[in-house]
Amino acid sequence: MTKTHAQFLAGQRQLFLDDDDVAHMENLRKGFHQPHKKGAVIRREPALGGNPEIRCAPAWDPEAQIWKLWTICITPEELHGIAGLSGYHESRDGLHWRQPILRQAEYLDTRENNLVYIPMADNRTAEILGAVYDSSDPDPSRRYKGMSFTMEPELAILFATSPDGIQWTRLDIPPIASGDEPNFSFDERNHLFIATVKTPGPFGRSHALTVSEDFEHWSEPQLVFHADEEDQAQAQTIIADLLADPSRQQPVFNHPEEHAVDVYNFAISRYESRYIGFASMFYHTGRAWNDRNHDGFHHVQLASSRDMRAWRRLGNRAPFISPSPLGAGAYDTMQILGPSFPIVRGERLWFYYSGIRHRWPPRKASPERAAICLATLRRDGFVSLDATADGGAVTTVPFFWEGERCFLNADAADGEIRCELVGATGQPLAGFERDNSIPLTEDGVCLAVRWRGQERMPAISAGPIQLRISLRDAHLYSYWFE
Repeated sequence: MTKTHAQFLAGQRQLFLDDDDVAHMENLRKGFHQPHKKGAVIRREPALGGNPEIRCAPAWDPEAQIWKLWTICITPEELHGIAGLSGYHESRDGLHWRQPILRQAEYLDTRENNLVYIPMADNRTAEILGAVYDSSDPDPSRRYKGMSFTMEPELAILFATSPDGIQWTRLDIPPIASGDEPNFSFDERNHLFIATVKTPGPFGRSHALTVSEDFEHWSEPQLVFHADEEDQAQAQTIIADLLADPSRQQPVFNHPEEHAVDVYNFAISRYESRYIGFASMFYHTGRAWNDRNHDGFHHVQLASSRDMRAWRRLGNRAPFISPSPLGAGAYDTMQILGPSFPIVRGERLWFYYSGIRHRWPPRKASPERAAICLATLRRDGFVSLDATADGGAVTTVPFFWEGERCFLNADAADGEIRCELVGATGQPLAGFERDNSIPLTEDGVCLAVRWRGQERMPAISAGPIQLRISLRDAHLYSYWFE
C-alpha cells in the first residue's frame, strides 16, 4: 500500500504490525509480545487410543451457545488407510471441555465415544482437520465448513459441510494436492475461505495458499511462505542453545551436519486490518533411526501481510510461542503446532495450539504425549509502540475514515497520551490540537479519545487528515474509529 490516502473502516482496528500506515515516528520503540501460557485444556483421549492434536481453533455456535472443537490423533495402525477419526468437544467457557457420547463410530469394540468423521467411498472415513462456522450460508446443512485429508490416490485435502459439526457430508469437488500439514480459516469480513497446503520449497517444507469465496471453487495453490537463508543461519544458534540447556527436552537424534529449519505448518487468518501468519518453524536436529523423518523441535513465529502473498516476519523472527522447560508438567516441551487463528474473548486473545512433549520418544516416555494447550494475550497486543519519560510520537499517513469517534488500545497508567488531527496543509485542525486533547492516563483496550468542546470527529468532507499520537511513559497497541 502506498503512503498516500488510507481508508479506515468503522470498527476495524489498525495495528502496528508493519509501518504501512505510518508517515512518521519519533522516539518510540516497537515491543514484540508473547502470550501467557495457561496450560493444557484437553488431554489424552482414551476413546481414540491416542493423544490429541488440532489444526484448527474452536468455533462458536451462536444457536447452541457453545464452543465446538475437533481434535485429531495418530490413526491407529489397525485402521491406517481405512479410517480417520476425530474427537468432538464442546465447552461453555472455552476452558472446560466435555466429550459428548455420540455413538457414531465403533472403535475398540464400542460406540460409547465422541468420535466423528467424514464418510468416504468404500466404507472409509476421514478425520476433521479444521472446521469453521459460516453464519451467512442460507442453507442450514452447510453452516459448518470442514477440511480433511486423503492419501489416495495421492496426498490431498478435501472439503465437507455439516449442519452441526457432528454429521458431515463430503463435497463432490476435486481434492487439492497437499502434504500432510494443511491449515484452514475463514475471513468472515470478506467472506473468504483460506487454506494453506504443504509443498516443497527452497529449504524443505513450505506452504502454498488457496482461497475460495463459495467453498467449492478454489484458486490454484500459490507458494507464499518458506524458510530462507537467514532462517538457516539463525537455526545453528537456536539449536545449539537448546542442546546446551539442561532445562529443555532434548532430542533423541542429533547429527550436527543435518541441523536446519523449515516450515512445518503455516496458518493464515484475518485479524482486524491485516492477515496474520502463524509459522510453526521446525528445527531438525538429525534424521531418525528409520531414515524416514527428522527429530527436532518447534518455535511458532508471527508474520503479517496485507494480501497473504507478501509476508513480513515480526519481532525479528523471535518466537511467539516457544517450548516450555521441563519440570512443570507442561506438554509443549518440544513440538508446537501453532494456532490457526486467535479467538477474541473480551479484552484478551485466546490461542489454542498443539503441545507435544517429544517428537521421538525417549526412554521411559510418558503415554501422555500431547495435549491441546491455551495461551492468552492482550487484545491487539502483538506489537506495541513504547515511549519513555522523554516522550515520543507517531503520525499516520493521510486517511479517510468511517465513524464519528476515535479510540485507542493503550496503557498510559504511568504516563499520558494526547492526540491531534492534522489537515491537508500540515497544520492541526482547529479544536483538535494536541493541547486541546484530554490526556489519557489509564490502561484499557478501548479508550475514547476526546477533545474539549468537540463531541465527534470532524466532518468527513474535511479529509483526508492525519492522526498524531503523542506518548509519554506509555504503550500504544492500536487505534480505530466508530
